[in-house]
Amino acid sequence: MDIDKGWKSTCKILLGSEAGPLAKSEKYLLRYVEPYSMEKSLISGKDVVVSGEYEKGSRFISGDEIMQYDAIAARAKLSINDIKDIDSLVRAAGEMAIYSGNDVLGKSSNITLSNKVLDSNTVYKSHEVIFSKNIACCHIVKYSEHCYGGVSVGKHAQFTIHSFEIYESSRLFECVRVYHSTDCAYGVNLDNCHDCLFSFNLRSKSKCIGNLQLEPAKYATLKAKLLSEVAGELGKRGSVPTVVEIVGGAK
Repeated sequence: MDIDKGWKSTCKILLGSEAGPLAKSEKYLLRYVEPYSMEKSLISGKDVVVSGEYEKGSRFISGDEIMQYDAIAARAKLSINDIKDIDSLVRAAGEMAIYSGNDVLGKSSNITLSNKVLDSNTVYKSHEVIFSKNIACCHIVKYSEHCYGGVSVGKHAQFTIHSFEIYESSRLFECVRVYHSTDCAYGVNLDNCHDCLFSFNLRSKSKCIGNLQLEPAKYATLKAKLLSEVAGELGKRGSVPTVVEIVGGAK
């Protein structure tokens, strides 16, 4: 599946309608995601996506150039002058030390501007993605699919947008620390909850808005109205107020 098509279908599932192209919301989705940087390969000069922090002057190669680097390293021999003291050893080792980026392993495909990806497909601007598919603008995703703009997206998460530290949950929008739950938006610290909006610190609750449990018909009407407004704002501006801002009291 094309990553933009997956984004649009996920918006429709969560918010009831599409909310513009992925590119328009990238800045919003990446807001709390550890950034990646672009370096140049020491071997080929091609672009290398790397994640994490490195000392100034660090050198890089692309993950698919490891065998070439191994051949170069195997031919390098230390002289007696290189091992005469600790300073010489540190200098010699530093000349051979190198980092890799563009690390895509296993049966992965359709990986774009991403690093540390294993057995995953259709991954865009993400890193540390394992056994997942249709992932964009995320950091640390495992055994999940259709996730956009998340961090620490745990096992069997599906159809999530801008959600963080989630586990075995699906259809989440703007959620933090949500476990074993479904169909929640703007939720924090929820466990075994279903159909909860703007709710916090709940266990085994359903059909709540602002922690107030409602009759099914009333809940459905308000849910449709609120999520329609969110979809309109996201489509118009490419972003919406985040749950992090709401909890933090940002204006």
